[in-house]
Amino acid sequence: MLSLILRDTWGVADDRSTELVAHVRELERRDLDLAARIDGVVDLLRRVDDIGGRARRVRGALEAIPAEIGQAERAERDARAREAEMRKELADAERRLEEAASSRRAGEDARMAADRAVRRAAVGAEDAAATVAAMRERLEALVRDEAALQAEGEGLAVEARHVAAEVATTPRVSESGRSAPGSSLDEIEEWGARAHAALFVVRGGLENERERIVLEANTLATAVLGEQVGGSSVALVRKRLEESLGGGTPASG
Repeated sequence: MLSLILRDTWGVADDRSTELVAHVRELERRDLDLAARIDGVVDLLRRVDDIGGRARRVRGALEAIPAEIGQAERAERDARAREAEMRKELADAERRLEEAASSRRAGEDARMAADRAVRRAAVGAEDAAATVAAMRERLEALVRDEAALQAEGEGLAVEARHVAAEVATTPRVSESGRSAPGSSLDEIEEWGARAHAALFVVRGGLENERERIVLEANTLATAVLGEQVGGSSVALVRKRLEESLGGGTPASG
C-alpha cells in the first residue's frame, strides 16, 4: 500500500494528497486501536500481578501462623507456671506476715520484711496473670487472623477466576496463559505467573506493531515532504501532512 501511494503521489497532486492523508488517517485509527488494546493488556497485567502478590502475602502469613501460635502457647504455659509459683510465694509471704504480726517476739524489722515480701509476691503474681491474659488474647487474635486470611484466600480464588476469564478472551494470549487458576493459594500464584508471562508477550507484540505503524507514517511523510518529520505518534505525522498538503479531506470525528 505504501509503495503504491508513493508511486502515485507524483501524479495528480490534489487527488493523491487526499489519498495520502486518508491513508495516514487510517494508520492513525489503527494506532489508536492498538493504544487502547495495550492499555487493556496493561490493566490486566496489573490486576493479575495484584492477585498473585496478595496470594503470596496471604500464603506467607498463613504459613507463619502455626509457629506464632506455638510460641504464644509456650509463653502462656510459662506465664501460668510463673503465676502459680508467685501465688504460692504470696500465700507463704502472707502467712509469714500474719505470724510476724501476731508474734510478740517478732520485731518491727521482721514485720516490715514480711510485708515487703507480700507486696513483691503480689506484684509478681499480677504480672504473671497479665502475661497469661495477654498470651490468651494473642492466641485468640491469631485464630481470628487465620480465619480472616483463609477467607481472603477464598475471595482471591473467586477474583482470580474472573480475571482469568478476561485473560482467556484477550486476543493473542498463548494457550498456557488461558489456563484457569485452581483454588489453592499456590495454584493462584502459579496461574498469576503464567498469565503475567502470556500478557507480557502480548503487550510486547502490540507495542512492536504500534512502533511499525509510527515508522510507516514517518517514512511516508518523509518521502512525500522531502524532510524528516520525526513524529512520535501517527497523530502528529498526520497533522504535519495535513498542514503541508493543504489539509487533504476534512478529518472525521
